Amino acid sequence: MMKLKRWELALICGFVFTLLACVSPIRAQQNLAESVTRLHVIAASDKKEDQELKLRVRDVVLKEAEKMGGMKKEQIDENFLARLRQAGQAEVTRSGYDYKVDAEFTNMYFTTRVYDTFSMPAGYYDAVRVTIGPAKGKNWWCVLLPPLCDPASSKEMKETARKNGMSEDEICFITKDGTTYAAKFKIAELYGQWKHLWRGDA
Repeated sequence: MMKLKRWELALICGFVFTLLACVSPIRAQQNLAESVTRLHVIAASDKKEDQELKLRVRDVVLKEAEKMGGMKKEQIDENFLARLRQAGQAEVTRSGYDYKVDAEFTNMYFTTRVYDTFSMPAGYYDAVRVTIGPAKGKNWWCVLLPPLCDPASSKEMKETARKNGMSEDEICFITKDGTTYAAKFKIAELYGQWKHLWRGDA
């Protein structure tokens, strides 16, 4: 039987310890990804008028989604997506454009996003993606489910998250409450970035 030198044993132990320490925040991000659905609205171009149109489409899409209050990710079906398309298309037509609006349910990579009251680590998330015309412009992101696009304060955000089934650990994780949660968030963020590079599907 091969005997390991003391420094080799220490190196292996250190690697195992590091791996085990990282499993928890990585799993936290994966749990989060299973709990939320993002909203991704992509403008036709970066022209000022197209960016303004993007925000108006965003507003009507959110209003249409609100009519399905309390819905779950599993209820996002073609009927729901069709309603979002129709709402977005009506706004585009009303604004005097002939862009086609599309909406799809997909799983995609998001970079780390910092909102007013919480942050979402980089990683792969289910998302409703709304595209306007050629979809060549800057995009707008938020969390559609639970509905975290609107809460103006940290308290409102946490109450909305709790009411829609997010655990206290998940809420602490995205608000980075405490140094432990901040460190976990960073590890999950780095893991999400590494996974994206490894998959190479940018």
